[in-house]
Amino acid sequence: MRFGVGLYCLQSTASTPRHPSVPYRELLEDAPSLEAWGYDGLWLSEHHFFYDGYCPALLPVAAAALAVTTRLRVGTGMMLLPLQEPARVARLAADVAARSGGRLDVGVGLGYRDVEFDGKGIRRQDRVARHRDGLVELERWAVPAGATVWNGSATSKGVARAAARGQGVLLSGANPLSLVTDLAAAHRQGWEDAGRPVPPSGARPRVSALRNVWLTDSPSERLAVLDWQRASYVLYAGLGWSVAEQGSTEAMDFRTNLDKAVAQAVDTSIVGPAEVVLDGLREVHESGVDDVVLRVIVEGAPRDAVHRMLQRFAAEVMPELAPLEHSPSSSPLMPSAAEVTP
Repeated sequence: MRFGVGLYCLQSTASTPRHPSVPYRELLEDAPSLEAWGYDGLWLSEHHFFYDGYCPALLPVAAAALAVTTRLRVGTGMMLLPLQEPARVARLAADVAARSGGRLDVGVGLGYRDVEFDGKGIRRQDRVARHRDGLVELERWAVPAGATVWNGSATSKGVARAAARGQGVLLSGANPLSLVTDLAAAHRQGWEDAGRPVPPSGARPRVSALRNVWLTDSPSERLAVLDWQRASYVLYAGLGWSVAEQGSTEAMDFRTNLDKAVAQAVDTSIVGPAEVVLDGLREVHESGVDDVVLRVIVEGAPRDAVHRMLQRFAAEVMPELAPLEHSPSSSPLMPSAAEVTP
């Protein structure tokens, strides 16, 4: 099991105001530290037309983080591909991937906010076709250059399509473990239904999941962490995020039932001493997840507290879970363009 850190959204919110340059400067300071502590990756996030300066252009930021590191992977979680011009973004991703030695993870999603499509002059009903066109361009330019393509879908059909294309998935940190389990299974099934090699004869793309994790022995810090997580999810009300009911997992709608949705999201948190965190992450692994992105860059969490926790997590938790592996998953690099079916 490998570990990343995110999501770096580079915001200046009403409750945590700061000069817009500060989160970018801190990101470039954090990236070498994460590398030194042994983390596999750093993940960014994109939105447009939100009051807090939420990062609207991920590839230039990814390039900057890659430039100050030598081993760390940097991912977009997620780039809103239908809002991009396909050939331009694919060529830029290819250039960044090539210059970084193939350390770029291009996570892509459909997008869902009307204001973003309206502001870009794009019809929301065209997003699936534009997403498909963008994937073709990424497979044409970025994958041969060493970029890895990931999908951010939250539906079984979406993750199955990603697997059929040879793409990994990065699942939302707000997803209850029941939904994570269903999506991971759908991803595996999509890979097999597409006629891909079945383990152990072939390696499938990986399933990664954002999870709300915090290692602490302090009861008061645990309560503070849950407050930070709660505050971070309140922002989703403004972004209008929701997940439809799927199987045994209830719907999660931050637009119409904020209190319930926030409580559902916060309930996914794994917070406590080492044995609690280890047990929780082993359960995540058993759900079908290969790798975890620690969702710790959240609203109100002091940067020094985040750093202390990440250093301790790297020393006490990562060595214990490193041997966990669903055998066999693919390496970080995806197949060449010739091996990927558009």
